[in-house]
Amino acid sequence: MVSYEGAKETSKYLVHWENPPASAGVLSAILAVLVSICYFSLIAVIAYISLAILLVIMGVKVYNFAMVFMKKADQGSDPLLSLTNVDVNIPPEKVAEITGILVDIANPSIMELRRLFLLESVFDTIKFILCLWGLTYIGSWFNMMTLIILSWVGLFTLPLLYKNNQASVDEVVTQVNTQINDIKEKVMSIIPIKNKGLMKKEE
Repeated sequence: MVSYEGAKETSKYLVHWENPPASAGVLSAILAVLVSICYFSLIAVIAYISLAILLVIMGVKVYNFAMVFMKKADQGSDPLLSLTNVDVNIPPEKVAEITGILVDIANPSIMELRRLFLLESVFDTIKFILCLWGLTYIGSWFNMMTLIILSWVGLFTLPLLYKNNQASVDEVVTQVNTQINDIKEKVMSIIPIKNKGLMKKEE
């Protein structure tokens, strides 16, 4: 079975285009499925993909049978025989591992949302509000499938762009972070809640 670390390394290998044919194949295949879902129902897309896979397998089987019949290939030369030995069972320990990973992601996210909604950090809540406000505009411009398609394309393009322009991107990010920290200090300096907290600490 494929481990989490193995899947992570494979994903990194693909999005950094270390093997361009493999990355292009994965990108185009999933992109074709996502675009198809925009025009057809999910059930229809799954059915068409399944039919296409079956047709390919039938073609391979017929070709192999013909080659064996004409004695141009051996009886055990079927390229699909190797797939019959692939273990497709999901071990219980893998399910527990995946569940643990999901819990490790969900718990901090829930705690962070609670912190933001209860205004435990006013500046962070303000940033959260601005993000939600921006999402309302994004939601009015794009539907969910369009965002998924853009995210998928970005997953394969942004890491490569960053890798090729790392120095200039890091410089811009540093400048933006500096400006954000300056704004944060100015905002926090005029918030009464913080001033009261400082006065209590001084007492």
